Amino acid sequence: MSASNLLSVFLDNPAVILTVGALMCIATPRHLAGVIMLAATAISAAKLHALGLGDYGGIVLFGEEIITIRIDRLSRIFAVVFHIAIALNVIYAWGQKDRAQNFATLAYPAAALGGVLAGDFLTLFIWWEMAAITSVFLVWAPGTRATYVSGMRYLAIQVLSGVMLLGGIALFYHETGSLAFDAIGLRDGNGVIKFSALVIFIAFGIKSAFPLLHNWVQDAYPKSTISGTIILSVFTTKLAVYALARGFAGTTELIYIGAVMTIFPIFFALIENDLRKVLTYSINNQVGFMVVGIGIGTAASLNGAVGYAFSNIIFESLLFMAVGAAMFRTGTSKATELGGLYRTMPLTLTCCIIGALSISAFPGFAGFVTKGLIVDGAGGFSFVIWLTLLFASAGVLEHAGIKIPYFTFFAHDSGKRPKEAPIPMLIAMGVAAVLSVGIGVYPEPLYALLPDQEQIAGYHPYSAYHIIEQLQLLLWAILAFAVLILIKWYPAEVPSTNLDTDWFYRVPGRALITWAASAARATWNALWGIFSGRVNVLMARIYAVHGPEGQLARNWPIGFMALWTAVLLGLVLVLSFLA
Repeated sequence: MSASNLLSVFLDNPAVILTVGALMCIATPRHLAGVIMLAATAISAAKLHALGLGDYGGIVLFGEEIITIRIDRLSRIFAVVFHIAIALNVIYAWGQKDRAQNFATLAYPAAALGGVLAGDFLTLFIWWEMAAITSVFLVWAPGTRATYVSGMRYLAIQVLSGVMLLGGIALFYHETGSLAFDAIGLRDGNGVIKFSALVIFIAFGIKSAFPLLHNWVQDAYPKSTISGTIILSVFTTKLAVYALARGFAGTTELIYIGAVMTIFPIFFALIENDLRKVLTYSINNQVGFMVVGIGIGTAASLNGAVGYAFSNIIFESLLFMAVGAAMFRTGTSKATELGGLYRTMPLTLTCCIIGALSISAFPGFAGFVTKGLIVDGAGGFSFVIWLTLLFASAGVLEHAGIKIPYFTFFAHDSGKRPKEAPIPMLIAMGVAAVLSVGIGVYPEPLYALLPDQEQIAGYHPYSAYHIIEQLQLLLWAILAFAVLILIKWYPAEVPSTNLDTDWFYRVPGRALITWAASAARATWNALWGIFSGRVNVLMARIYAVHGPEGQLARNWPIGFMALWTAVLLGLVLVLSFLA
């Protein structure tokens, strides 16, 4: 391949365009960063539209065909919403002066976009690792010791995912002789789990925040800056959702994994005081719905999983933006330190309520028109899974739909009277709110992007059954919240640190490390004692022979020394003669 063709491969890639824009943010004046990022986003989106559906950027590397850009209906819908999220985040953080954060704000989404557009495993791996490396700068952005340590833990988890992906790719290539990234499946034709597929599955699961592999989300995201947390909330887990949909659609194990994901975060979110951390638990919960839809694997459930990922990126970002705006004006996101902000931040409150209604899947909002596809698919698979998703939907209303706006803007009066959010934040929140309502009221443009058009053509989200089912669920959940608040059974918001699976490395893990350090110290002291004792004995013997009073230090007669000299010379003459 000629240099010009290779250059065109890179320049035709929307992810590369975003990456170039990110690099420009480092080299240009800080006040131009926002303009550069928006321009790069617009050019990237235009290039995505101009390319259309198809495979592009094909190159041959070591005899293997590499497809750097694959745009089909599955990858396109993620690419479209990624561009929307990038634009909203750039506007929200307008005027940000930190060059490293400006770089990561564009480079990290670029890597996620590149992964979504990858047509082969090698390209996927490169962008997968780029997403890990660039996103950690957002965790480190505040520049504190806590964020540095958290960022290192985050980076270790993300690199682990990449290493497992690389290992799985090597095994997959050895088994199949192909690097094409298409449907993998966890089992072979005989129902036996393929080891290569299992390794790749776990790599995707780490980034999807599967149960027991999820705590990096709560550990890292809330420690970033206000805008950094919003950006982090969008791309990593959704890139993993796309990868699961591409490679493991119809894998039954995903149904049960996703069902657990929808349930366990609810309990932690209800007792959590930091509202940004509450929303990170909501990420786990929401991704769980998508994972269930992918696991069911029907055309309807896959449409629901992908469509719900699209709308979730918008309305969950909106909730993070609203809490971030409150934090920007008050300096805190703790429920115990907020409340009463509705008096002076009514526009932010309105956007927050729209986001809450959307994530709760109220009719007329974005979540309603896509989640129903997943729930219906679960009903066709298992009554227990269907009930689990209904319970989880009620839990979403409790911890995200009600708790976030209630404790931020109402609840007790914190006495804080901050100004309304800055204009750029209001613009970003306003656009996200309009999209949340627009998709809910008129979902056809979103439906037109879904992978299976035949299935969605016959779907009517506003049937009487769907509306009544969802309203009953929501009204009972609201009633339960009101009763619990009145009888004071709702978990009190108290300043505290709640341990999740991080308990394993904070409590027994720390104890194990302390014991190991003590054991290593004791072992070293014992070995050093033995070694130093032997050295002291050796030195004493040397001293006894060579010391001032040693045998070799005494006076020797001249004749004795002359005799030894003659003996040595004789030996030299003999050796010379023999030679």
